[in-house]
Amino acid sequence: MPAKNGVTAALLVEAGGSGVDDVFSGADNFFQAFVPRNDPSMLVEKLGERYEITRTNVKKWTVGAPIQAPLDALEILLKTHRFEPDQVKQVVVRVAANESKIVNNREIPDICLQHLCAVMLLDKTVTFKSAHEEARMTDPAVLRQRAKVQLVPDQALEDFMPRRAAIVEVTLMDGKTVSERVNDVRGTSENPMSRDELIAKARDLITPVLGAATFGKLVDRIFDLEHLKSVRELRPLLQRG
Repeated sequence: MPAKNGVTAALLVEAGGSGVDDVFSGADNFFQAFVPRNDPSMLVEKLGERYEITRTNVKKWTVGAPIQAPLDALEILLKTHRFEPDQVKQVVVRVAANESKIVNNREIPDICLQHLCAVMLLDKTVTFKSAHEEARMTDPAVLRQRAKVQLVPDQALEDFMPRRAAIVEVTLMDGKTVSERVNDVRGTSENPMSRDELIAKARDLITPVLGAATFGKLVDRIFDLEHLKSVRELRPLLQRG
């Protein structure tokens, strides 16, 4: 979206659009628009030391933001305790109170917390395809797992915002209970994804469109940008043949 907005701005200027010379001064400037939540000193804070691009958040899961931490926590539990869906009696998911309203039993798969937790139990992961597959919303196997998932609005986690924390508690058929709390969602600047995780997400999104061979070449070029003579060299790798 930021890249799209940048291109749109350039096209508006080319078409003759005008704007203010400086958004940080004059009438109705940026600081006035965000009163009282602003601090002009932040404009030069750690200038030349801290680069915001390195603090970019990248979603690990292609789902609604309030579901990121729950999926993180459930994945950790699955990898740590290695239980199977039929061994699970109940899954209790706690998220911020207001956030819970956004994802509680929604009709759209990628923003339905209960549905995506069920998919995670069955698949041990959530992909772009599985998160958007409407047919699985009525799959009996998914519905059996979904019935075990209970969403609990948690005011303490609401007070923790804007960090989207979650607590997931899994009770197994043998009575054992395991839980995991995630304070920093995987992919945020506080808990960044590894290069391999970033490539894995990109592969999941890009390969179905451009193919595995093109994706491989694109990754190689992206991680060797300093030797790229022109950004135009990327164009053939960003479009279908």
